[in-house]
Amino acid sequence: MKLRYIQPGIASLSYIMARRLAFADKTNYIEILERPDSPDVPVFLRPRRFGKTLFTDILFNYYDKSKAPDFENNFKGTWIYSHPTEYKNSYYCVRLDFSSVTSKVSGIAGGLISELCGAFKDFSDRYPDRGLPASFFEKDPGDDPAKVITRFIANFRSHSKSGEWLYFIIDEYDHFINEVLSKDREAFRDLTSTEEGHSGLVKSFYTCLKRYKGPEKDKPIAKIFMTGVSAISLDSMTSGFNIGTNISADAEFNAMAGFTHDELSQIIDETVDFSLLGGINKAQIMDVMEQRYDGYLFSKQATEKIFCPNMCLTFLHSLIKEREIPRALTDSSSDMDAGKLGGMLNLAEPGVADELTGAIFRREGIASGEPKDLNLNKANNFGREQAVSILTYMGFLTRDPKRTGDASLDVWYRCPNEACYQTFLDCVAENSGFERPYGIKLEKLAENGDIAPLLSEVSRQIKKIPSRGGFSGFNERSLQLIFYFTLENGGAGKLETKLECDDGEHGAADIFARSLKNGGRNLLLELKYLPKAKGTDQAVAAKLEEAKAQLERYRKALNFKDVQNLDCWAIVFVNAEPKAVEKLP
Repeated sequence: MKLRYIQPGIASLSYIMARRLAFADKTNYIEILERPDSPDVPVFLRPRRFGKTLFTDILFNYYDKSKAPDFENNFKGTWIYSHPTEYKNSYYCVRLDFSSVTSKVSGIAGGLISELCGAFKDFSDRYPDRGLPASFFEKDPGDDPAKVITRFIANFRSHSKSGEWLYFIIDEYDHFINEVLSKDREAFRDLTSTEEGHSGLVKSFYTCLKRYKGPEKDKPIAKIFMTGVSAISLDSMTSGFNIGTNISADAEFNAMAGFTHDELSQIIDETVDFSLLGGINKAQIMDVMEQRYDGYLFSKQATEKIFCPNMCLTFLHSLIKEREIPRALTDSSSDMDAGKLGGMLNLAEPGVADELTGAIFRREGIASGEPKDLNLNKANNFGREQAVSILTYMGFLTRDPKRTGDASLDVWYRCPNEACYQTFLDCVAENSGFERPYGIKLEKLAENGDIAPLLSEVSRQIKKIPSRGGFSGFNERSLQLIFYFTLENGGAGKLETKLECDDGEHGAADIFARSLKNGGRNLLLELKYLPKAKGTDQAVAAKLEEAKAQLERYRKALNFKDVQNLDCWAIVFVNAEPKAVEKLP
């Protein structure tokens, strides 16, 4: 069998088909979306880089009248090719992509107008007889997005015949507005509210779309399909666009974006030549990818976990090219961004961010309700359940299937995978004023077990922190994080470091660093921290005894009792200094 190719980030169906690129066939969802009980205006929310744009391209190519001659080339071999529906290539499609609209408030109106004019120019090129006069694209100082939509609809009505309908496909409806929210709450309110004193620019645009939603002759928009990341913008302009139906949590759409286990397995079979990988097998690849990129559940009734597709394709592309398991958890184009995460957490009520990041840091489940109303025109900050909701929409949390059998009515959430967990760690570090250390050399620690260079480096890193701000100031969690990053970046591939690692029996050890070399030293660290004001000799001695007692339990537990060459260290820091350090005999 001739292997397919992998090119991450491609969202064009025709490009994928023409170049035999790997992708997951989601065309069966077209039939589901056409069912009589399906909404005319579905809103589909998923984290960024989850395949939403490719799905909108599939819809565009399937429904647009001008794409009928390309149906064979675009869909041969897919599910829908063998099961075409009644409305195949039956609409005049308008496709909008708001991912490129600037988040600078002064440029949003112009950005939206430019995107609309570009989409309408494309429409005119496909349908010259129903297109727009050249004067349409001349800039008018008084234009706003709603006026541009209105002129386009008026032109279409004057040229269309009975039974001809528009289908608006809007990708990343909330991208720019969420960026505004994370930076400027008042600007967000101004754009999404039409109350006195607010422009309501974005809300007016969606109100205009609602005005022309059919089925009457003067309302030629038959269908609208929208994708986005969260419901914040949607809820904040509900009165202007209350025709949308959020299908994101419906179990039947759980896998409409992202890869199922079977889909990823098939992509690996279609793209990877194992004879070139020096003994790396499919089971190893799947195991690594499950840890890094799997774990998403978008519905209470869903039973199948979903992989983040862009990260999977980036991983496989690197694997095939480099012929080894990639070390990097994420790629530069991913949306796993600590700054963006921190920006959203800073919108939460005091104490909420610290509680949630603390639970995630300790790999604990988080009890909350179903996703809540996220209307920030009515509140200054996210409450706890709202914060959980937005983190879930963004892909930093997901439903925890292990807790669904609990007697309470709460929904349980957890961090889905290691890629997300690393982003949380970066966020906590960033808010503590700590930056990942680079260029340090601790690889000999796995050979000689000498912990002094590690302690010295951690002490140096703490002293570099400009302030003790963060969510709760510098604390034991901050100390753990510095040890973790220092070991991770200083191990030079000789150490594999785990933070807050479950011992399988007695709790969670602070840090376990496993040597990747046979016969090397393995480290189990229990860390304690005291601020200078509380760092008396008595307090330090008590913390040291507490750490030693914990280590005694941990090293006898299931996960560690058979580990050879295990060095167990109890360490107490007072501010930046290691005041008590003792190795268990």
